[in-house]
Amino acid sequence: MKNVNWQRLRILKAVLDRESFSEAARFLGISQPTVSRQIKTLEEELGEPLIYVTPEGVVPTDAAQKLLPDLNELARTVARIERTKPTGPETQSVRIACGPWLASFISRHARAITGTPADCFLDISSSVLFADMPRREADIAIRTQRPEKGSMRVRRLPHYHYAVYGARGLVDGQEEAFDDRRFTECNWAMMAEELDHFATSKWLIANGVKHPHVRCSASINLMDAIRSGGLLAVVPCFAGDGEPDFVRVSEPFVPETGRIWMVLPDDVNKRPHVRRAADRLVTLFEQQFGTKQPAGAET
Repeated sequence: MKNVNWQRLRILKAVLDRESFSEAARFLGISQPTVSRQIKTLEEELGEPLIYVTPEGVVPTDAAQKLLPDLNELARTVARIERTKPTGPETQSVRIACGPWLASFISRHARAITGTPADCFLDISSSVLFADMPRREADIAIRTQRPEKGSMRVRRLPHYHYAVYGARGLVDGQEEAFDDRRFTECNWAMMAEELDHFATSKWLIANGVKHPHVRCSASINLMDAIRSGGLLAVVPCFAGDGEPDFVRVSEPFVPETGRIWMVLPDDVNKRPHVRRAADRLVTLFEQQFGTKQPAGAET
């Protein structure tokens, strides 16, 4: 392998992160044919296929999966280099790192965070991996675990509820979907086995769902599993309730480990644009999820 263009690697990372050529193109601000062409060129440079296109979407090959840790490190390196550039008030950006569900939620409410007119730009990074705050991989990180080390400011955010959802055509007339029989008599989709430590996966396993019919490596794909018409899945209420063909078949609940933490750099007060975005993010959570955190929740 030689003369691999790092921009093509960046395009590959965008496709892998978003599991779609069109979504990667939208994120990068280029055309979908350009994305497809660059991926094909990269495959030729590397001498092996990286992406399979299926009726359900793009699927990474084993070779692409093996490249992902290096692609993530490359993205971190480029971000660190970019941060050495001088920025003026008109180009200040705020990098928010969070999981896929919250990335979708924050994207839909972006103007509530940027302000109107916008006084900052958002760079939303969707990943189940934690951003390294001391290394400035993000300005704001939202985590489901409270960090115990490092010089950071931590604030508890209001939690959001989950529920079990099914497609309307599946659950209409099926009483077992609406009670505890659902765990043994219905087919399920849940996260990939290596993500069984997630709060919702623990909840399903505790209720007896140990052999789901579909496993998803990306949480957002649980929505697609529900749309398939034959599966139940646990998704956040803010996502499931907005789908007209979804039926909520359980009471909303918060998993036992469902706490959410916002992590900020220790010098956030010296970076007004980050502080403003963080304050607006807290307000957004309080407005949408309803629980104002007590004084002293930030440390």
